[in-house]
Order: sequence, then C-alpha cells, then structure tokens
Amino acid sequence: MIALRPGRKLSVRGGPARTLLSAAPWRATGYLASYLLAGPVLFAVAALAVVLGLVFTQLTVTVALTVGSAWVIRCLAQVERGRAVLVDEPVPYAYQEAAKPGLVGQLKARCGDPVTFRDIACLVLMFPFLLLLDLLALVAWLVPLAGVSLPLWFWAVNSRQADGSSLSGVWIGGPDDGDPGFRIDSWPAALITAAVCLGLSLYAARLVVAAARLHLTVAHTLLRPPPDPLARAKRILTEPGPLALVSASPLPGLSLSEGHSS
Repeated sequence: MIALRPGRKLSVRGGPARTLLSAAPWRATGYLASYLLAGPVLFAVAALAVVLGLVFTQLTVTVALTVGSAWVIRCLAQVERGRAVLVDEPVPYAYQEAAKPGLVGQLKARCGDPVTFRDIACLVLMFPFLLLLDLLALVAWLVPLAGVSLPLWFWAVNSRQADGSSLSGVWIGGPDDGDPGFRIDSWPAALITAAVCLGLSLYAARLVVAAARLHLTVAHTLLRPPPDPLARAKRILTEPGPLALVSASPLPGLSLSEGHSS
C-alpha cells in the first residue's frame, strides 16, 4: 500500500478540533480548488498537444511542430508541479538532454523521454479521477461550513409559495412544494443545525486534508523523476564500509600500473 505524502504545509496534530482550527484544511482547500480551475485547462491543452503531436509524427516536414507539442506538455506539467507549493515543496523534475543537436536530436530527447509519458498520464489520464476527488472533497468540506454559518443568514432567505405567499427560512432536503425535508425558519432550528454541521466539520476537515495529500501523492508519483534502479548499489559503494575501503585503496604491494600490466 502506497503511503500518502504528508505535505510540508499539511501537518495535522491532535484531534479533529485541532485540525479544524489549524491552517491545514484551508491550504488543502486552496490546493484542491485551484485544480478545479487549472485542471480542465491543463487537460484540454495537453490532450490537444498529444493529438497534434501524433498527427505531426506522420509528416516528416512537421518535426518542429512535434517537438513543440512535447514542449507544451512539459510546460503544462511544470504548472502542476508548481501548484504543489500551496501544500508542499514544488515537485522535482528531470528531463533527458538532447544527445545530438538539431530537430532530430530534440525529437528523440523529448518524445522518447519516459518522463514525457508520465506527464501525459498525470495531465490527461488522471484528470477525471483527480477532478472528481477534489470536487467531492470540497463539497463534503464546504457544505458543513455553510451550515455552521446558518444562523447568520437563514432569516434573509425568502421563498415564494404556490399560493403567492412568501416565507422566510432555508429549506433542507427538498424544495418548497411539499417534498420530504424540513424548513429552518427559527433561531433554535438554525442553532441546532449549526451545531450538527460543526460536528460534521470536525471530520470534514480531516477529509479535505486527506484528499489534498492523495492528490499530492499522485502528482509526485507521476511527475517526479523516476527512481534510479542503481541507487541502492551506489549508496552502498559511497557509504563507509568494507566495499568503500576496497574501492578507495588498492591492495598492499600492488600499484595501479602493476594491476593493469598483470
């Protein structure tokens, strides 16, 4: 099971009440809400760039446009990496450098880079899941918050009835035509509803923080540099130990020239 990234600015300590009073839910709200605005734009432009890139690869005279499509995807991925600063540090990145100059070298470096395909997976393939996750988390968090503030504004809401009369109050659970539900049209009802919503907000705060951590985990999984398969071996060679001593100093009585000549 993959552990969620804690998020440097999403630290939560103590019980639900302490979480509600901290800045973590509001930072998570900003992170998720910004994706509702930027996500569809990033998805639309990235999907268009992918389609155009696939079309351009069939035409040898449009190599420059294919390279440009890959460059657009990289720029869009950088926007998603930078958004992580709302709740954590920016997501690191590393792209392959062109081995040869010219358009052909750029084409191989950008279109053949596995990181480019991971960018596409995050911007295009994961867009429906991330959008639904952020939307549901924000609704579950913001609706109870609106209920907490109900005593401040319930009396200002007026609804017209079928007979032409007007009633003040907020209808919960249905419209004003007799469907199941109840109307909040008094201070006791508003205060009771606010108390219930306050209890729900204690756990909704944890939910919105968890959703932001899940979104951040997906972004890090797909947009950060892939792990080096030789990282552990390199770490063993560089750390103090028998292997480091052997690699750092030749055997006694044997010089480098003697080792090569033998």
